[in-house]
Amino acid sequence: MISRPRPRTSIAAAAAILTCATLVPVVGAQAGATAGASAKHHKPATGKPQKRTVKIGDNYYSPSKLTVNYGSTVTWKWPSVGDTHDVALRKGPKGARKFQSEAYAADATFRQKFTRAGVYRIYCTFHQTEMRMTITVRHKPRSKRK
Repeated sequence: MISRPRPRTSIAAAAAILTCATLVPVVGAQAGATAGASAKHHKPATGKPQKRTVKIGDNYYSPSKLTVNYGSTVTWKWPSVGDTHDVALRKGPKGARKFQSEAYAADATFRQKFTRAGVYRIYCTFHQTEMRMTITVRHKPRSKRK
C-alpha cells in the first residue's frame, strides 16, 4: 500500500478561509444598502398602485424592507401580539407628511397611502432601537404622450 503524505492544514489557514467566507456576504450587504439609499436614483414605477400588508410581531415588522409603486397602500396588521406597538414615520422624502398610528396590542389595522417617491424610515415609538422598517416608493410613472 502506498501512502501519500497528508497535506498539513494550519489553524491560521483555516481561520483565513472562514474569515473570507464570512466577510463576503457582509460586504455585499453593505454595498446593496448603499446603492439603494438615495431616493433620486429609483426607477420609475411601471405598474399600478399596490396593496401590501405588513405583519406586526413581538418587536418586529414583517417584512422589514418593502418596495412599492407610487400611490400604493400599505396595511399594518396587529394579530395577538401581547405587547403594545405603533407605526410612525421617522424620516421620509421631502414633502412627505409625518404619520403615526394609534398604539395597539392586538386585532387592529393601520393603512397609509404613499404618494411621494423615496425612502420612508418607519419605527415603533415604544421599541425604537429594535423595531424598524424601510419602505421604498418608486417614482410616479410618466404619462405617455400621443
